[in-house]
Amino acid sequence: MINNQYPAALATPARMRVLASIDFDNPQLRAALNRITARTAQRTGLPISLATLVFNTSQMAVGATGLDDTWIAASDGTPVEWSFCATMVTTGQPYVIPDARDSEQATNPLVTVDGIASYAGVPLTVSGQIVGAHCILGTEAHQFTSGHLAELASAAQEITALLQEFSDLG
Repeated sequence: MINNQYPAALATPARMRVLASIDFDNPQLRAALNRITARTAQRTGLPISLATLVFNTSQMAVGATGLDDTWIAASDGTPVEWSFCATMVTTGQPYVIPDARDSEQATNPLVTVDGIASYAGVPLTVSGQIVGAHCILGTEAHQFTSGHLAELASAAQEITALLQEFSDLG
């Protein structure tokens, strides 16, 4: 799904200030986020787990497991128009897609080219602003349980604390 309204909705000055305050290139932050995403993937049984920051033009994977040598790993993210997380960031609600091929995301290149077939994500909120998501993705359709969402929410609290710690907003 390509949504041209994302950039305007995601570019509020308050959100952009919070995103700009996060030292997302810090190796200690990245290593900690990678550990959390690896744990989430292991506990949920899904092959891919991300901690993302969603900007007005792009989505950055600041913590990841399961991307290996993909173009997403090499580029550190995706265009915002392809971001499943952007939908959740703009609504403030968890976003679950059991079968992406039979959803509003069916024409998304992440589905049609890269083979993403399922998604579940919860918001990451720093200084009162939803800055991104903690999500799990599958290469097959998947029915997500309340346990999956509870695991995401618990890990999202840890991720949020880390992002706050590595923010100059304190």
